[in-house]
Amino acid sequence: MEGDVRKLRNAIVALAPPLTGIILVLATATPLYISHIGTVMPQLGVIAVFFWVIYRPDLMSYGAAFSIGIVADLVTGAPLGVTALILIVVRRVAMAKRRHALGKPFHVLWFSFALIALPAALFGWLVASVYTLQALSILNVLAQAAMTVLVFPLIVWLLTRCQVLLPMPQIPAVARG
Repeated sequence: MEGDVRKLRNAIVALAPPLTGIILVLATATPLYISHIGTVMPQLGVIAVFFWVIYRPDLMSYGAAFSIGIVADLVTGAPLGVTALILIVVRRVAMAKRRHALGKPFHVLWFSFALIALPAALFGWLVASVYTLQALSILNVLAQAAMTVLVFPLIVWLLTRCQVLLPMPQIPAVARG
């Protein structure tokens, strides 16, 4: 019985990052209207993947990032797989830069995110432009990237509250010889 409870608890913990990412993606289903630019949706899924890879990479796998991306594509009407590909790349880059962000002041984390968010938005714009066979408005993409970077502190604050509820991963003891 105790083993079953532990398995259930571990399953819930493992689902927390992808679930928070999907919830954030669903929150972007309501685009914001900005005069002279049009409708803009921040890429909250990018924030979720970046955050969880930095703080709990054990819980944000490539499969979880892919799943969040597929949900984002379905919700926003983007070509299926584009956001999934972007989030897989974001996961890989964030994992490579993880040691530079851990333990640093928040502004370093925020700047690191901005350095990932802008190329991710531009890559999405490029793929969508190729898919539609027309150059889409770059202004919308830049506004989307800026909005994503601007809401980063709020989303990180919310995700940090979720992370506090999760138990820390068990690190195996190192045998001393």
